[in-house]
Amino acid sequence: MSEIMSIQTVLAFIFTVLVSVSIVVVLIWLGWFLIFKVFLSKFRLVRELLGQGNGDEAPAVDQQPHMRVKKVRRD
Repeated sequence: MSEIMSIQTVLAFIFTVLVSVSIVVVLIWLGWFLIFKVFLSKFRLVRELLGQGNGDEAPAVDQQPHMRVKKVRRD
């Protein structure tokens, strides 16, 4: 009988650890999501890093294809 109790105790411990870790992960994800929506989404650099740039902004190369950029070498 004590062996059955120990198996139940181990299973309860594993279940508790898994649920606790999953709750922490969900709370961290939710916090980052809210911070992004409220604050970080206002910065263009962050949006570009995440691939969420504005679709209405065309690159400068497409707007004026006849202009060439001269590269300056600095030693």
